[in-house]
Amino acid sequence: MKTLKDIPLQEITLRRYESPQNMSTEELPRKFLLSVGLLQPGESRDIIVDIFQLLRKNATRSYEVHQILLELKGKKGASPPNIRRQLRRLRDFKLVEKTMDGYKICEKVLPVVQNFIEPFVIKQAIVRLREYAAKLDGASVK
Repeated sequence: MKTLKDIPLQEITLRRYESPQNMSTEELPRKFLLSVGLLQPGESRDIIVDIFQLLRKNATRSYEVHQILLELKGKKGASPPNIRRQLRRLRDFKLVEKTMDGYKICEKVLPVVQNFIEPFVIKQAIVRLREYAAKLDGASVK
């Protein structure tokens, strides 16, 4: 059983894949989401990729959950609770924002990576990792 102390304050998984130079426009969002840990390798329920692509393709438009559901009708994992969960995950990474009209993709992805993910997610995780390592080095093993 997990205690509250075992629940992470924030979590990120980073993966390095091949260069995106010759990647198709269908594969690129999938590899990006895999790279930042929003999608797991081999995951069959990749509705997050469909949501991300839909919002990016229609960047000037806001979508309500039911509109996303209509657009992705028939896709595996396209249920209202799952769509809400995936939108929340995308919002946590600042890739999607919630407006009065619904959910909307951020204009550009690179500034999100440079201005939010790197300094506030990755750097903070590394600082804490260093604290644990320093404490381990300073702790005596019995």
